[in-house]
Amino acid sequence: MTAQPPLPVAMVSGAVPLGLAGELVKDPDGGGTVFLHGQASFSWDAGDEAGRRWAAVRLAAMKAAGVGEIATVFDVTPSTVWLWKQLLADGGIIALVPEKKEPRKASRLSSAVISRIVELRSTGLSQQAVGNAVGVSEFSVRRALKIAAEQAITDVAAGVPESLESTPAPGPALQSELPLLPVPVPRSTERATASLLECATPVFTSAIHVRHAGLFLAFPALETTGLLSCAKKVYGTLPNGFYGLETILIDAVLRALAGEARAEGATRFDPVELGRVLGLDRAPEVKTIRRRISQLTEAGKAEELIAALAQHHLAGTGPGGEDLAAVLYVDGHVRAYQGTKKIGKLYSTRLKFPVPATEETWVTDAHGAPVFVVMAEPGASLAAELRNLLPELRAVVGDDRRVLVGFDRGGWSPALFKHMSASGFRPPDMVSARFL
Repeated sequence: MTAQPPLPVAMVSGAVPLGLAGELVKDPDGGGTVFLHGQASFSWDAGDEAGRRWAAVRLAAMKAAGVGEIATVFDVTPSTVWLWKQLLADGGIIALVPEKKEPRKASRLSSAVISRIVELRSTGLSQQAVGNAVGVSEFSVRRALKIAAEQAITDVAAGVPESLESTPAPGPALQSELPLLPVPVPRSTERATASLLECATPVFTSAIHVRHAGLFLAFPALETTGLLSCAKKVYGTLPNGFYGLETILIDAVLRALAGEARAEGATRFDPVELGRVLGLDRAPEVKTIRRRISQLTEAGKAEELIAALAQHHLAGTGPGGEDLAAVLYVDGHVRAYQGTKKIGKLYSTRLKFPVPATEETWVTDAHGAPVFVVMAEPGASLAAELRNLLPELRAVVGDDRRVLVGFDRGGWSPALFKHMSASGFRPPDMVSARFL
């Protein structure tokens, strides 16, 4: 017998199939009609949203088609069809009538209000205090400050002059002339030619507010440690790139002071905000930090850097600094080992029993400030570590000064004293404090 295709159900051209026995005919004005087995079963006029929703719910209840297919035909999501079904079950067909939306109130953040918020915020008031003074919420204050910052960026892009040249320190008369935030100017040219640069030069500009500006207070202490000068002396420079050796080290120190010492902690900072403290358009991100640290590691000069820092510290720059190396204290600290390798056990005073552990030998100056630290071999005694450290101690001190080496009873050994005497540490320079 000859197979003959079935006739169209709705007998209307342009009808949308709905299941196996239905079709939807959409009117140009927004209405529609659903045909089931050739009969008009549901119909709604333009603007009759309740009738349209009711038809969709009834079709789902009759299982004329799947909920997903019904949702597709009615231009909604399946969850919307289920919501309409729940509304119909709870409140009847009246619940399917869409609620009229009230006209939106005019925003209170007019240009004058935003200017007033920026002005009050620049005086040092908190966001809550500014909101109370203007009569808006704290959220509106944050939104107004964001709008002001975005407008400043737009002005710079449009050609409004905003120089990166250094300007006088902001005083009461200048605060109204300074930007709320320094706008980062993209340094695309330097990034494009980074392979030819040793590093990008920091550029700073004055502003009313800079987030993380408190980190600038760490720079005098950072200079005192000699980290940058010693690293420059030991490593020279990193391979050419936008972020040089000093930038990577300063970024690491500032992040550590802010509570994020690991490289992954860079994801918790806005690169633009931290970049303002570094004098760049953006701070380095995780992959850049890891790559630069790997380059430092491959140089294999960590011990040289520690020795250079120790020598810089013991050189002394302030009153009494020349006597820092007159007394050196050496002590061992047990660090519990959590890895999978089999190593010897050491008695942990913190845990009160022997545990797999390694021992770190710390050397401090006369004021108790750290000079350097070395990782001892598993099972090594303090006396053995002292024997190994003597040449390094003399190299760090740098001359023939009489040095008093203090340690606890873990280093008590007549053989060690003899070795120290033979190494230039004469008997008057050796003391063992035997604590009971």
